[in-house]
Amino acid sequence: MKLTEKQKAVLLISSAYGIGIAKGRKLISAVNLEGITENLPKFRSIITSVLGEKDYREICVRASEINFREEEEKYTKAGVKIVTILDEEYPETLIRYEDAPLCLYCKGDIKLLGRPCFAVVGTRFPTKYGVRVTEEFVSGLSERFCIVSGLARGIDSCAHRTALESGGKTIAVLGCGVDVIYPPENRDLYNNIAEYGLVISEYPLGEGVSAHNFPARNRIISGLSRAVLITEAGEKSGTMLTLNYALNQGKDVFCVPGSIYNKASSGCNKAIKDCQTRLAVNINDIYSELGMSEADISKPSGLQLDVNEDNIIKALTENGEMHFEEILGVVDLSVPQLNSLLIKMTAVKLITKTKHNYWSI
Repeated sequence: MKLTEKQKAVLLISSAYGIGIAKGRKLISAVNLEGITENLPKFRSIITSVLGEKDYREICVRASEINFREEEEKYTKAGVKIVTILDEEYPETLIRYEDAPLCLYCKGDIKLLGRPCFAVVGTRFPTKYGVRVTEEFVSGLSERFCIVSGLARGIDSCAHRTALESGGKTIAVLGCGVDVIYPPENRDLYNNIAEYGLVISEYPLGEGVSAHNFPARNRIISGLSRAVLITEAGEKSGTMLTLNYALNQGKDVFCVPGSIYNKASSGCNKAIKDCQTRLAVNINDIYSELGMSEADISKPSGLQLDVNEDNIIKALTENGEMHFEEILGVVDLSVPQLNSLLIKMTAVKLITKTKHNYWSI
């Protein structure tokens, strides 16, 4: 890609040691950046008046290191574009926050940054119930929104995959460079998002995986989005960080309730109980809160369950765990027929046998 002079300036400032987002935004708002990379000493007095002599020297050090021609070649080779906080493509939903990144490194369709977005996040270790809920909500939401998530294992991956399979668009926000695929088993999903959606990060190319980076990227996930949906999450889940960011940003947050016996839903249930979030049991709960027209939810889900399978899933969702004899009471089947159906549903990972003749989702 070919960098403009202002993009070069923002890239220089954002990559200088010790500057950071707050100081960077302060400098960018105070200085006309045209020509700063070509004649930095000319801007010394104004930079020092805004940031101080030490930060000016750090910018000078970085200016002596960076080769913009090499940077352009590197981004072009990687198929990556830089969108700075001064560019028209920078999302309006994100720029209003003081901690918005100075640069977004983008791989894919940057036009999606201007689309209405909806964040869907959750636990890395979902139950069958969590996966099903995510698939159903995302398949509907993707008709009106670009789905944003973090490409993590579990609910995030399910949200991205379902959006693409539904013919929708999705944005993956990484906690590492956009050329670093993590987790590695998501390589195919990453490639599909890069081709049909968008992968973004605030971190430069080559930035590795760091535990510190992942919580920080959650503010971008919520910041890009009109609202946030948590389909399944425990109380100590990292998803709760996204919840906190979203609430601090004034976003609408929705949680799907789960069984009181299932720790994977304890975070959602507590957030609903504490009135931190809105309850969502179907997609129209979200649309009504957002003042949008309701969707037709009478059409069958993509799972194509028959009546007995659907009754079993609903019963297990409500009860958490049920004995074979209890399940027999909610279906119109003989003992051999139910036994065969439970084996089939277990084989396709819709339900799980927990102990002798007990089942759960």
